[in-house]
Amino acid sequence: MVSTSDADEVGQTDDEVDFLDAEEAHAAIRSLSADEKGKLMAMEARFLAGTGRQRGELFRESVCRTILGKRRCPRDVPFIAFMIETMRSIASHDREHQKKMVVLDEDRMSQVPAVIEPSALVSRSLDPEQHLLEKERPEDKDTVEIIAGHFQGDDQCQMLILGLSGGLRGKELREFVGVDQARIDYLHKKIRRRMLKLYPYGWKQ
Repeated sequence: MVSTSDADEVGQTDDEVDFLDAEEAHAAIRSLSADEKGKLMAMEARFLAGTGRQRGELFRESVCRTILGKRRCPRDVPFIAFMIETMRSIASHDREHQKKMVVLDEDRMSQVPAVIEPSALVSRSLDPEQHLLEKERPEDKDTVEIIAGHFQGDDQCQMLILGLSGGLRGKELREFVGVDQARIDYLHKKIRRRMLKLYPYGWKQ
């Protein structure tokens, strides 16, 4: 599944998961191809809205956390999928931090006239689909991680889920997953079938 150990954010480890060691993680970072780096930067651009970060910062932060061992990649997860999930997770935490800062500003400004309502800044800074995705967390787990976790070992389904969660569509999505449209359609059906089987009464049953 697209799941990582995050020592600085989650504070827990899973003894049953076999992670890449530090040397292997470094090697995986060094061996990223130009095409893979391009995919990572494309996904980073999708995650930046509302984070307060500049282009390239999410990627560099994910590399730093991996090198420092704060994020660890399970062996059964494609490394590029791990990197995308790491960037998405960091972006999610950044958005929550930005929203809390706006709330504090609202409290401070509640007694003085404001030309622009701080709450309006939040609604404009967040991508609606991404905001909805981040808000929908059954049992306090991340929606994308839960769905992708049902496709452990299926790299193409996991990449499709990550691509869709990042807002990729059409040609961008096909190039990201590395398959043609017929295969995309098949993967869509495969994901739908499994999710309907797992959640026959809907997502929040």
